[in-house]
Amino acid sequence: MATVEQSPTESRDFYEVLGAEPSASAGELRTAFREAVLRHHPDRSSSSEVATRRTSILNRAWAELRDPVRRLHYDHALEAGRAETLRWPLEEGERRRTRPRAHRRRVDPDQPSPWHEPRYRSVAGFRVPTDVFLAGPAAQDRWIIEHHIAGQDWRQHSERYWLRYAARHYAERGRIDDWMGTLETMLAQDPPMAEIVDIGLREAYLEAGEELRGAMVLAGIVERHAADSPQRRWAERELRILLGEYRDAHVRRGPAAERAENAELLLNFLESLGLEPSYTDYRAAIAAHRRAGHAGRAAELVERVVALPVGEPSRWFSLVQLLTESGQLDRASSMLAEIARGEHPDAIDPRRVPNPWRRIATARERLGRARRRRTPVAT
Repeated sequence: MATVEQSPTESRDFYEVLGAEPSASAGELRTAFREAVLRHHPDRSSSSEVATRRTSILNRAWAELRDPVRRLHYDHALEAGRAETLRWPLEEGERRRTRPRAHRRRVDPDQPSPWHEPRYRSVAGFRVPTDVFLAGPAAQDRWIIEHHIAGQDWRQHSERYWLRYAARHYAERGRIDDWMGTLETMLAQDPPMAEIVDIGLREAYLEAGEELRGAMVLAGIVERHAADSPQRRWAERELRILLGEYRDAHVRRGPAAERAENAELLLNFLESLGLEPSYTDYRAAIAAHRRAGHAGRAAELVERVVALPVGEPSRWFSLVQLLTESGQLDRASSMLAEIARGEHPDAIDPRRVPNPWRRIATARERLGRARRRRTPVAT
């Protein structure tokens, strides 16, 4: 059987195949590839078999070096002396090189690298010079703020990566209005839920004292997601936390008249969102109205709470305490007697309510003190 004689070959790196230097720019590399394809075209070669093989190898080298990331990896391997090489076919009578090109870089701190090096790197969406990138996160932050954030108006930007970075910058410097503005601009673009969770909405509105404004924003997020979805549960939880912060800051504290007014505002706000006020919301509102001298409104809210279904067994003891604080001592005593007789069995189940009998004893002592305060001491 006759054997096909193969032409001689020599090992060349990808740049040698294209006839370019490793320091060539992307445009220079593209020009070198095109010239090499024309130079080694079968119509210009004495051996069509060698020309065909060379064309295939040229395409292989170009496919690797045309991609910036793959080229960067190849350059690092070339500098380390472990880069892949290709078997370059030689024409008949063509001599091999006597000295292949060295692939290792000389170790000289003052000698610039002969290989391709990117001028910029990406940090949080920004193009950062390579020397700044290599200097570490602190230098990167300073450069980005100096060149892209400082002196610019967030209203002129719609890029989420820019807004996200600027929001952090404003938060660290206490620029609350700008912080909220960038966050709300991001939300208007309907970003992914993971991004919404990470941008710190609750912290921004708490810092600004704009809990109700934040609650409205979160209510909009709630409406965009299906019931029982993790996204909706997260938004509802954040909404309740913000409203709880508003209650603690404005209904439980402050001048009596303002507390009562804020209590009504909170209850109306919850109603507008279609949310039932929590027991804590009602209790804070009742205390605020009593302190402001609005006995009728306080009594009305007490009746609303008592009429609500009792979902948690421990709530029975809370209702007894609420009635006691509201001055409805006979009603509180009657409800406590029902609990002690077992008419509400869940309330005295130790597996569901810790120390139920101690709670009954504490409620009785509280009722006794209230009765003694109401009954004047005979002289």
